[in-house]
Amino acid sequence: MPKFSLLLGRKTLQVFDIDKPTVIVGRGEDADILIDNPSMSRRHARFRQEGDGWVVEDLGSSNGTYMNGERITEPQPVDVGTEVAFGKFSIIFGKAVAAEPAPQTPAASAPVPGAVEGTMHIKGHEVKELLKDAERKRRAHLVWESGGRKGQHYLSEAPAALFGTDDLCDVRVPKGPAHHLLIMNTDKGCDVRWLGAFGSVKVNGRSTRRASLKDGDVVEVKGLKLTFVGDVV
Repeated sequence: MPKFSLLLGRKTLQVFDIDKPTVIVGRGEDADILIDNPSMSRRHARFRQEGDGWVVEDLGSSNGTYMNGERITEPQPVDVGTEVAFGKFSIIFGKAVAAEPAPQTPAASAPVPGAVEGTMHIKGHEVKELLKDAERKRRAHLVWESGGRKGQHYLSEAPAALFGTDDLCDVRVPKGPAHHLLIMNTDKGCDVRWLGAFGSVKVNGRSTRRASLKDGDVVEVKGLKLTFVGDVV
């Protein structure tokens, strides 16, 4: 039987092996994959085996079931790797999607991904926290690497930030420039500026003193590496 990977935003919550020809997704107690969230209908969608393949269909849900950004109105075939979305939640059909690396101090109540059988229950307060975390991860941010350490800086929390090793910096890193690297969140996007009288930074390998960043762009200077992650829509 195929695997079903349940995701919230970019976070894998659980991977299922359900040995049934029909799998119900919803917030009702009879659901095979149960998600206790108001956005879900009691019987939201159904995966079912049809011949040698599988299809997914919406069961008249209030908020809809989506594939490739389009709301489905009739049964649709699913292949290995097909993503079926229900608002902020989604299921990857036929694949076990690896979870993100666990934080150094994981919360005791954090879901532990893995192959399981049966019904999954997500409590209301857990969903609230997961939604908050997923929404935060959808916002533009920078992933920094320096001196063997890694971290993240969300532009919505500090639209202008100095990166460097000095106490004056908004984001202190173990290795990099003293205080000459400025990141700014502007109306047009994210800008990187080198404030030093001499030198420059490299953006995707090219030297510059100022640049507008696009999703995936990499900034490097004096042992500090920043990767820009744009808003996820």
